[in-house]
Amino acid sequence: MAMSELDGDNFKNMSMNSWVRFIRNYGPIPTNDNMYDETIQRALSRHKIKPLVLPAQFLDQLMANFASAAPRSEILTGTAGDGKTYHCREVWRALGGSEDNWNVGEKVQRLALGDRQVIIVKDLSELRDDESATLLEQMAQDLTHEDAPRLYLVAANHGQLLEKLKAAPDSAAMQAFNRAVEELLVTGFNPDTNVHLGLSDLSRAPAAAMIGDVIKAMTEHEGWDHCGTCPANNEGHAACPIRENRARLTGELDGGLFRRRLTDLIEISEHNGGHFPVRQLLALVANILLGHPNARDGLMSCADVPDIIARGSMNRASVYRNVFGENLKPSRAEKTELFRKLNLFGIGAETSNEVDNLLVYGADDPTLAVPYRDLVLCDNIYGGTTAYANAQRAYLEGEDANAKGNFLALLRTQRQRLFFTLPDSDSTDYELWDLTIFRYAGLYLDVAKRLANNQSPPRTVMPMIMRGLNRIFTGMLVLNQDELVLATSGSHSQSKTSPLLDELISVPKQGGEEITLIADGRGGVGLSVRVSRGDDPGPINLALSATRFEFLGRVSEGALPSSFSLECHEDLLAFKARLLSATERRRIVNDEAAPIGGELVLRFIELSADGRASTRRVTVRA
Repeated sequence: MAMSELDGDNFKNMSMNSWVRFIRNYGPIPTNDNMYDETIQRALSRHKIKPLVLPAQFLDQLMANFASAAPRSEILTGTAGDGKTYHCREVWRALGGSEDNWNVGEKVQRLALGDRQVIIVKDLSELRDDESATLLEQMAQDLTHEDAPRLYLVAANHGQLLEKLKAAPDSAAMQAFNRAVEELLVTGFNPDTNVHLGLSDLSRAPAAAMIGDVIKAMTEHEGWDHCGTCPANNEGHAACPIRENRARLTGELDGGLFRRRLTDLIEISEHNGGHFPVRQLLALVANILLGHPNARDGLMSCADVPDIIARGSMNRASVYRNVFGENLKPSRAEKTELFRKLNLFGIGAETSNEVDNLLVYGADDPTLAVPYRDLVLCDNIYGGTTAYANAQRAYLEGEDANAKGNFLALLRTQRQRLFFTLPDSDSTDYELWDLTIFRYAGLYLDVAKRLANNQSPPRTVMPMIMRGLNRIFTGMLVLNQDELVLATSGSHSQSKTSPLLDELISVPKQGGEEITLIADGRGGVGLSVRVSRGDDPGPINLALSATRFEFLGRVSEGALPSSFSLECHEDLLAFKARLLSATERRRIVNDEAAPIGGELVLRFIELSADGRASTRRVTVRA
């Protein structure tokens, strides 16, 4: 079928897939219909579309609680879009509640459970202050009785929950309720056995584990079967950008490489304190599938496809651009939290000489012919397209005044594509993470995975971290990597150089001293420093976020880019202060004698010829 034939009756056929049209509701559209579970459910019912089925990560433990012989009340908290309403609805249905009653939209739902009543509040913020105060006051009283006639399932965002609790009438029961909630939020444990309450924080669920389920649910939905009647089917993958993007997202074309790289980005972001609610993951996948800057709201429908093909702009539907919201207007992408977090990686702007030489000169340089063929020309849809080849030629010839700007925009897109398509093997000369600001991210993920599996990290990691710490602690380019050089400036000044040695702490276990990398319990990395055999002082731990790990790696190389703020440096100096307090405590506990005879021995740090820190003792007599 010729491209010109995709009009008339065929155009109507292409525009009939209600599933593709419905996916737009999940995307980053201005109406924000994707924000609410209730809106999505009504739309599904209206269009007679089978709902997306996603694993509710806390549903099993909630149901196990309500099915137990001694159930307790539960609070569901988290951030907007974490799926609190979804969990409440699934619990309601699992306990025998009807879908019709739920859809009535009552603020408070009630359901019989044996001889007790379960009260479900799907959003505490929907209640007026007087309504929530009455409910929480009753709940506080019931929590203190194990056999109370009422059980509760209450959903609220973190801030809303604390605000409502603070506004509730004061009583001994309410004070105990408040303390239990605070402990559960901070530690995940309720020490007060007289308050029968559990709390599930949905924001702690790892999005990196969830993104695969979201992609599978959206790309394998039965609604895609309607694409079988589309006339563009006869054109193969290239005929429809929506089907092309779906094929790339499912892993049909690359063995799942794109999904793995996307998961890595989300995981690194989470280790830096970012959080991706399920709502954002749904918006991300919808945007990857449907993104195109020429479509309404930046999201394609089937009706947009013929025009996109006719204009030859299919390359602008690239999944590799859509990950970062480049199908949207820049102002909208900047205001969308999801894309702000992903764009912090700088993918598209960051590069290496090797990568840019390939992308700029690869078509003409015989030495680059093979990698250019394997990494660029192999993709004739989003890679070595006619548009890219023409822009490349015009840029190199330099005859067109606009050629530079046009080519640099396409070059950015190719860098983004390479991040998701470079092979996992070490057979290429191109470093994957050089395409981001996190050059050590791959190593960080490897270390985190090994620690989580109780395996030793690579041998190169601890020396790198020690060099980085020692250079920050001393302000000198020291090369010590088998011991921690704990230094001080001798005053409370903010001097960047610390010439006085406090202690040398051994990395291998020796005399009660030891420095190790540990799992942080949430899939990340931590550093643990022990300065004595006993528990006084105990080990001093530092959470190594991906950013801190990168900071130490860059400092260990002897250079620090301006892209880092002072926050990392200040965090590590605060860690040094804790270590100095621990060594001082050790000297007190061990009753290490102070210099006698009015003499004070100062140990100045000097760098030897091999770059290692050595000490020069200076005795000061008062």
